[in-house]
Amino acid sequence: MIGLLGDKKTNLVHHLDNLKKECKISEMKITDRQYFTPDTLENAKSKNFSPCERCILKQ
Repeated sequence: MIGLLGDKKTNLVHHLDNLKKECKISEMKITDRQYFTPDTLENAKSKNFSPCERCILKQ
């Protein structure tokens, strides 16, 4: 499992193993959290989420 978490408010997807304090996911409301199945960046992008520039390397 990769460990991605999307923020429905910002449409950003974060990598949970590489979080930076600037990602501020601790402030994300539970109702704004989006999990992905399958847990891949391609799946997140297909759902209109953009990779967080802080915790996901450019792809």
